Amino acid sequence: MSKSVLIDLEEKPSAFCDSTVERLLGDGLIVCRCRFPPQQETWISARQTLVVRPEAPVTARWRGVEEETGMTVRMTRQALHLIPPGSTIRIEWVGGDRALVVGLTATFLDAHVAPVFDGRVPRLSPQAMIRDAALVGMMSWFEAALDGSQAAGIRSLGLAGATFGLRLFDIYGEDEGSGGYATGGLGASRQRRIATFIDGNLDRRVSLTEMAGVVGLGSSHFRTVFRATFGQSPSRYLHERRIEKAKTLLLDPNRTIVDIALEVGYSSHGHFTTVFRKVTGTTPSRFRLDRI
Repeated sequence: MSKSVLIDLEEKPSAFCDSTVERLLGDGLIVCRCRFPPQQETWISARQTLVVRPEAPVTARWRGVEEETGMTVRMTRQALHLIPPGSTIRIEWVGGDRALVVGLTATFLDAHVAPVFDGRVPRLSPQAMIRDAALVGMMSWFEAALDGSQAAGIRSLGLAGATFGLRLFDIYGEDEGSGGYATGGLGASRQRRIATFIDGNLDRRVSLTEMAGVVGLGSSHFRTVFRATFGQSPSRYLHERRIEKAKTLLLDPNRTIVDIALEVGYSSHGHFTTVFRKVTGTTPSRFRLDRI
């Protein structure tokens, strides 16, 4: 592996971020808008826990240092990168070059996260794409803080940052003692993380490898412990969550079944109807007629 580039938001500008447009620092939290030029594959690491939201759509290729193959993700303002300190990621991106970046320093984590988790900061794994409505919504808080006055922005960072950090570590963190291998089933933190990930990605194709990566496990082992935890395969669980969302959407008479099929990740009316019937015993059209 070639030498990695270290991103340190406490430097201005930092490596790999050639301009910091706006920047707020408060209580160990760093919020800034950065320009990231389109980049060929490069190994990167971070000094702080980084959460990155692109300002415009961007296609990123992403691979962890221990992964043999990477993944390609299409990022929008509704998705986030997560890069914890101590992790090394090989990344390349094409598209929008500006991003809103939140950096959680060790000082911030010790003050706001550790006390909630018995004095320890849960371990985070790198995530190529998090689609978490709560975290994405909170990123708007930080954006508003940048757009307001400097003094008001710094005052608002404390509460907003603490809430953001607790959500991030509660859903995506895991105890240091849990290790990378799960026996019997997924622990509570991994269950929350994979359930949140699946519900946030019902509208697109999600591979077994990507799901396994969310909880830091290999594909084969993930399939086994997922079944032990949820009583069904990852694929079956994903389909059932899609159909549950579709049931709600079908109650809106203004939505076409084709539109609903696309919104819950099916490329055709026929495929959607087949899966819907398999899960519910009826068709989407019949389900709607019986309830409207």
